[in-house]
Amino acid sequence: MSSHHIVRDEQEPALLTLNAAWLRDETLASLLEWSPTIVVPAGELEVLITLGIKPDVVVATHEEKTRHSAEWEGFTPLTILERTSEQSAVVAALHYLLANRYKAVNIFASPFDLSLSEFALFFANMDIVFYSETSRWLWIRQGKYNKWLPAGTRLIVRSLNELQEFTWRGFTTKPFNNPLNEVALDVEKDEMVSISSNLPFLLEEQL
Repeated sequence: MSSHHIVRDEQEPALLTLNAAWLRDETLASLLEWSPTIVVPAGELEVLITLGIKPDVVVATHEEKTRHSAEWEGFTPLTILERTSEQSAVVAALHYLLANRYKAVNIFASPFDLSLSEFALFFANMDIVFYSETSRWLWIRQGKYNKWLPAGTRLIVRSLNELQEFTWRGFTTKPFNNPLNEVALDVEKDEMVSISSNLPFLLEEQL
């Protein structure tokens, strides 16, 4: 599988592979369907190449760029995004995407392996979905989630830094009166469910 290197619309989500080993065939095929801009840290590039995927942007320190520049010439066209050693690859990549007016990004990494306190700027300006081996985490920026789901589906709702109020409909668990940090919700029957909060939140869906 490979990206097609065609002219892209920045309204399409970019693909940031922080953990390339988690790329699953079914999920990957759907994400590559619209030829997204593929961004990868230098340390994950080899895994990506073995999967037959050609990146568009490599995030590298000056040392990594110097060491691999000749090798990377074979991937032209390729943008090398240089970062400082103090800056994480994910923050450098997200700054690049935001500066280039991308409105959404799919990230292959668990949100809880990252320093989410660094994400405030990006959460406010981009739609971000995290993919792990078995699930995906959506950042519900507007605090509202509505989706038709089959009975028995489990969702996990989690606030980032504080307790917050949630209301929901269509789940076996009844809403609590007290603010929550995290709650698991099972869909009661095949129907449109809804979750609302006074603040943004993370929501996990199983793949």
